[in-house]
Amino acid sequence: MRPDPKPGGQETSHSASFIERARRKQIVDTAIATIAERGYSKTSLAEIARGAGISKGVISYHFRGKSELVEEILSRLMREPAEFIKSRVDARTCATDKIRAYIEANFEFAQAHRSHLLALVDLWGRRDSSEGRNRFDAEAYEPSRRYLSRILTAGVESGELRPVAAAAMASAIQAAIDGVLLQWAFDDQAVDLDATCREIQEMIAGHVARTVPSGAEP
Repeated sequence: MRPDPKPGGQETSHSASFIERARRKQIVDTAIATIAERGYSKTSLAEIARGAGISKGVISYHFRGKSELVEEILSRLMREPAEFIKSRVDARTCATDKIRAYIEANFEFAQAHRSHLLALVDLWGRRDSSEGRNRFDAEAYEPSRRYLSRILTAGVESGELRPVAAAAMASAIQAAIDGVLLQWAFDDQAVDLDATCREIQEMIAGHVARTVPSGAEP
């Protein structure tokens, strides 16, 4: 038996909100897949509508044009991997394991969501002529640098890691990851992500780990 409707039509409102969120997600999912396959310049709202099996008017109801849809796509392309990576890193305790988990999670998410990476690469250089550069360009790397810097700083302060310039090392770690993923985006047969992930882990961990002097207690 259905529960009695809540006062003020809240049940209907909640149902409508759920349906709207589901529809927006469907549109964004389809847009990401279409951009990954065709490229942003060849992706129209009509093309996205066809892929989603809806009318163009449905997209216009949920998004005020292609620009707003792209902003939603970019927000999601940054948010979802960040949430995935954070869940993996937070499950570890020591700084070295957190750094290893961070590197591994970046590659794991990319492998599971290749279309997300392709769409992100295609949209990366997008500019709003009225602003010079968009919010995504300005904020893309700051969260990852800040997150890695906190891990590195905590490791140095605890004595687990040797003294390093946390902000510079954070940039270097992210650059290593993104450089490999960019190569893989252009040619997925040219890069062994699993092997490369392990090499970056060993390279970074070996560089930041505190070396125990010979004969000293670990």
